[in-house]
Amino acid sequence: MLTGDELIPRLTGLYRLIDSAYGEAAEEMGFSCEGCDGVKCCTVDLTLHTFAEMLYLRRGFNALDTSRQLEILGRCLAMIKAKEDDPCGAVYRNGVCVLNFEGICSLYEFRPMICRLAGIRHFIGRPDGTTMESGGCARYEQEVIKQYPDLKIDRTSYYRKMAEIEIEVVRTLGKRTSPRTISETLGIDDPDLHLP
Repeated sequence: MLTGDELIPRLTGLYRLIDSAYGEAAEEMGFSCEGCDGVKCCTVDLTLHTFAEMLYLRRGFNALDTSRQLEILGRCLAMIKAKEDDPCGAVYRNGVCVLNFEGICSLYEFRPMICRLAGIRHFIGRPDGTTMESGGCARYEQEVIKQYPDLKIDRTSYYRKMAEIEIEVVRTLGKRTSPRTISETLGIDDPDLHLP
């Protein structure tokens, strides 16, 4: 039976691997997010697909001081309402992540895998043998890609490790967790988002 206290170190270990690979690639290219407001990468509709990452994010949120928690919760509720009112509307689709304060993530150490890998071109090897590729952020495409056209991060092993962790969670809970945005993960108190 997997507990939350056992899950957190496993996810922390995976995040360290990701951060190391990203850091090496960024250093080799001289790429940095410094000075970016995060608007393009920090989209409000960022969806988490695993219980593990939802739990990890909530653990970080619970460690914040009360005033910052309340500020984030206010943003979460506003974004949830905007999504309910018009999920394709400008208010929701053009929003910025509720955790982004003046270009800085207030839960940076607890940010999900997708945030840790944002910006640099990457590819993922699928189980069927095909490969899915995706470009980098606007700054990367404008400033870096000409010098390093072939440099891409292989995300395959990270997604596999995350899947292995999530399979254990599913076995413990007896069901899969529904995808939720960051706003929904933090703004809706859901008993399904708890492990012993």
